[in-house]
Amino acid sequence: MFVVAFGLSIFISEQAVAQAPRAASSLAIQGEVSRGFLWGHTPRLTIRTGHLVLGYELGLSWSTRGRREWEAWRSYPLWGGSACYFHLGREAHGAAWGVLPHLTIPVWRHHRWLTFLRIGTGVGYVTHPYDSFSNPKENAIGSHWNNLTQFRLGCAYRLNRYWLLHAGAMLSHFSNGATKLPNFGINLPAYFFSMSSSPARQEAAPFLPANSPNLAERRWGMLLSLGFAQVEYAVIDGPKYAVWSASAGALFYLNRLDRLTLNLEGEYHSAVAEFGLQTGGFLSARVARSGAHRLALAPGAEFLFGPLGIHLQAGVYVGSVNINRYVPAPWYSRLAVRGYAPPLGHTAVRPWVGVALKAHRVNADMIALQVGLAY
Repeated sequence: MFVVAFGLSIFISEQAVAQAPRAASSLAIQGEVSRGFLWGHTPRLTIRTGHLVLGYELGLSWSTRGRREWEAWRSYPLWGGSACYFHLGREAHGAAWGVLPHLTIPVWRHHRWLTFLRIGTGVGYVTHPYDSFSNPKENAIGSHWNNLTQFRLGCAYRLNRYWLLHAGAMLSHFSNGATKLPNFGINLPAYFFSMSSSPARQEAAPFLPANSPNLAERRWGMLLSLGFAQVEYAVIDGPKYAVWSASAGALFYLNRLDRLTLNLEGEYHSAVAEFGLQTGGFLSARVARSGAHRLALAPGAEFLFGPLGIHLQAGVYVGSVNINRYVPAPWYSRLAVRGYAPPLGHTAVRPWVGVALKAHRVNADMIALQVGLAY
């Protein structure tokens, strides 16, 4: 739901540019409290679920003003970073901390009101993860260090030049991408209330309008990538195995900042080959190497915010019966965050590096490091 809302809000937000109000300050300090519950998203969880979870956050944010044209085309988004804490409670891994860089995307503005979508991904720390000896009964997370990803949809009301009130709904997700089993993940739906304040009063300064329309310079392009991940497979406290991936795809530019993608993606899971040989699922090393390959067709959409790209995908496995063995589900989803370098020379080719979280249904499959080229 949040991923769909994210994609829709970007297109809606572009309609709000002409209604942007005057800003009181580019920097704000924000404090927050949230109230939610620990979601029992799979019956295989052995932790306590459904109980009240309180969360707290302290962070900074700063708004864009239109000094670059993409800022105006995106309705002047806000960059930010927060430190957060969730009291998960007894028999539920204790507590979780996080450091969360985030991006706030305005959806609609009217006088003192603002509705927004915020997406963030960073690092989380769980105080009491699963341990075969000291904590064998709590199986949502198997490592102290994890990825923390958060989506939220909310509204803000400006009380005066100093203070804003915020409220809305959010979903926080902790996962290590199967680098350490078990990894069913912690999901925290919640509602939040917060206040933010500019540290000093400043005279209102206008948002700068764009000097040109957000029109595509070309319609078609290409996207290439290579990726690497390391996972545990099937056996808790077992060895770690490499996952190699590559993809090639077409881009269709809706405008300069939004583009549709269609990728052909291949992966090689060394753990699948080893697992099948040991259990008798594969009769030879050659059959194991073939069965450990995965091939998928993955449509998606990418949204650019200056040098930052956010790519959403849904993939379906395709190919002969000799590949795609031991897949957890016939389809998957992926959220990738990329940083783009300037174009190479006088070309339109841009190198990028990124991190991608892949999931089958509600369980994270891997966290991969990626590099690639976009045109």
